Amino acid sequence: MPLNIKRIRTLLQNSDFKTLFVEELGWNRYKAELDVFVDNQSIRLSAFTEKRGMVVFLCDPPSDKSIPDYSIRRKIERQVTKSHHEHLIIYLDTDKGKQIWQWVKRETGKLTACREHRFSAPSRVILSFKK
Repeated sequence: MPLNIKRIRTLLQNSDFKTLFVEELGWNRYKAELDVFVDNQSIRLSAFTEKRGMVVFLCDPPSDKSIPDYSIRRKIERQVTKSHHEHLIIYLDTDKGKQIWQWVKRETGKLTACREHRFSAPSRVILSFKK
């Protein structure tokens, strides 16, 4: 079945990852919560899909915070590796307008390579008309 690029783009912009992965890309449903401890704070990650051992986690920041900085994201990733070797983490800001997708490429005999992709949804303009 061919990919519907327009629908995928809309799902990304709406941060509807479950529909994107399960319905559009054919991944399996998977549900798990993982609490990691980084710099004396607990961060909850929610897994919602997996395919052949690759688990996708969503990291929503607390309501008063933005996406963690790079050094914190790397620490989070190392904690997740302890329980799920192959994984992808999607970090969201509080208004879900910005995303960072993080995964680590692991190859035997080579250093691990952290890859990150940033995505910003177009600003949502609300028009109001006065009578």
